Amino acid sequence: MEIKSKIRIKDIAERAGVSVGTVDRVIHGRSNVSPISLERVQKVLDEINFTPNHYASALASHSVHQFAAILPMHEVDSYWARVENGLIDGVRRFNDFKISFKIFRYDPFNTETFKFECQNLLDANPDTVIVGPIFNYSIMENFTSKLDERNIPYALLDSNWPEFNYRIFYGQDSLQSGAFAGHIISLAVDSDTQQIALFKVLGEGRVASRQQMNREVGFRKYMEEHCPNIEIVDVNLYVYDKQGMNDIMREFFTANPNIRHALCFNSSVHIIANFLRNEMPEHPHVTLLGYDAVNANAECLKNGSADFLIAQHPQTQGLNCFRSLFNTCVLKMQLPRDHYMSIELLTKENIDYYKD
Repeated sequence: MEIKSKIRIKDIAERAGVSVGTVDRVIHGRSNVSPISLERVQKVLDEINFTPNHYASALASHSVHQFAAILPMHEVDSYWARVENGLIDGVRRFNDFKISFKIFRYDPFNTETFKFECQNLLDANPDTVIVGPIFNYSIMENFTSKLDERNIPYALLDSNWPEFNYRIFYGQDSLQSGAFAGHIISLAVDSDTQQIALFKVLGEGRVASRQQMNREVGFRKYMEEHCPNIEIVDVNLYVYDKQGMNDIMREFFTANPNIRHALCFNSSVHIIANFLRNEMPEHPHVTLLGYDAVNANAECLKNGSADFLIAQHPQTQGLNCFRSLFNTCVLKMQLPRDHYMSIELLTKENIDYYKD
């Protein structure tokens, strides 16, 4: 340890018989080093058990490391607003370093806006990118291929695409999350239950992310194994038709008075809960399960119009995603690729103690 603390790049260069610049290029993994020089320097580094101080190097660097994120558009109090706050918090925590951070936002139900913002992001030529979910595989493949071609490392938030070459993923295990939802619903049903309603908020005929799709896959698989006689009835709500949502729900619950259990796989459970509470107050209680402890959903838990929320600390998710990507790409730390958030069950009794 004593020898290691006093070793200078100049000393390594002298022992290896090369220039100081060559040693610097080897230590920082840069190109333009001959195989012979690389071997000589690496031999000395191995002999002294040298570990580069990337933290000090990054602090001393005169270059600005440019981060960019492409995220779904969102309302002020929403899951993605909290994720974004976490990312911004991460930037603040590394304010000793030279960092810039720019966010590009797209309509999650309109793939053309994603393509447009992807091009804007690429035109900005960032060093590192954080990608929020998009459903379409071919569009994601096209975008991530362009990042790979430019050697731009990237992280995935919320929706995982294991087939892509990302550095970091932060989010729930969506299949397990869906199975967990199935387990909770299975505990709530009784022997008379014949149907469960699955509400989907759609745009362009689809849900907004692969995360939601995988949750549904995990849920259906669990129900097939454990409650095979219960039918899952899809109810489609359309994000661009707010009034139409109420019409669809009124027609559905009127035509299906025996439905007593329902769920959705995004932050929209308050839409169903508030509709039943305000528009059909005489309807028997429907046990509702949804995702994300946004204020609107939390209020529904507290007033009893919703029963369960599955949460995952979105602000912490954003913060840790940025921190891990910074440590990997700037400080050159070796970290695991996949980081799974908790799958937490919230009810009226514990919602006040849930802290992000």
